[in-house]
Amino acid sequence: MNIPRDAFLAALAACWAGVCHAETTIDPAHPYAYGANIGWLNARGDGANGMLVGPAYCTGHFWSANCGWIGLGNGPANGWQYANTSSTDWGVNHDGEGRLTGYAYGANIGWINFEQTYGQPRVDLRTGNLSGSIWGANVGWISLANAQAYVRTERFDSGSDGDGDGIPDFWENKKTGGLTILQGGNHDADLDGVSDVDEYGADTDPQDGSNFLAITSFAAANGTNTVAWTSRPTRLYRVEATNALPAGAGSGWADVGGGLIGPPEGSTSQVEIDANSEARRFYRVRAMAPLSE
Repeated sequence: MNIPRDAFLAALAACWAGVCHAETTIDPAHPYAYGANIGWLNARGDGANGMLVGPAYCTGHFWSANCGWIGLGNGPANGWQYANTSSTDWGVNHDGEGRLTGYAYGANIGWINFEQTYGQPRVDLRTGNLSGSIWGANVGWISLANAQAYVRTERFDSGSDGDGDGIPDFWENKKTGGLTILQGGNHDADLDGVSDVDEYGADTDPQDGSNFLAITSFAAANGTNTVAWTSRPTRLYRVEATNALPAGAGSGWADVGGGLIGPPEGSTSQVEIDANSEARRFYRVRAMAPLSE
């Protein structure tokens, strides 16, 4: 990437002046990356200016005692993904499935490349642990995890909800290109019976009436019930059951799938559950955004 240095530094100075400061998502017990040529890097920074890992992109900074601040971006121009083509639209993207790509920048060391061919930097959607390495032409490889330490995010930062509809702006921008089509409450843009808010919860397409979270099959054999459902690699799932509807006092929904399931590799998932002695049993599947509980 070739961005004029003076233009870049002006944009970065504005960021450091207070535009992008926010509470870091990085675990205080696990903030450290390591570069053989530059030593330890702290992804928490000073807490207020550290790295924020989001479900679509990162912001904030690493801090290096030997190299100073390393910026990860200040929010993409289109609201959900950095283009990495200009001094005002650069940074580290997250594809929602764990892969991190794009560029960070340190005024003292230049560009740091997050790429999936060699370094393969990732964040685990279940644990928040970062892994892999990132590359700087001036400093070599920087490891996000090694035998002594690793970087871990405690949560994903979903960013702003400018129109207050319960759907993060990044997701609305990604799915519809703006904040006007989707709405909160029971609004259902594609008239498929699933609200826009619930489409976000499941990461399904809010403008495709055939794309929504649903149980696709059920089978019972040899004391085992098998439940299958549509799934997304950006979500985790819970399978719950009740013996009566509506699920009320004494017969509420209970987890029967063994806790969080996933993230899945394909478009469908299934789980086998020991059948109980009840004459009737009802199942449901709930989608969970990673690192949200």
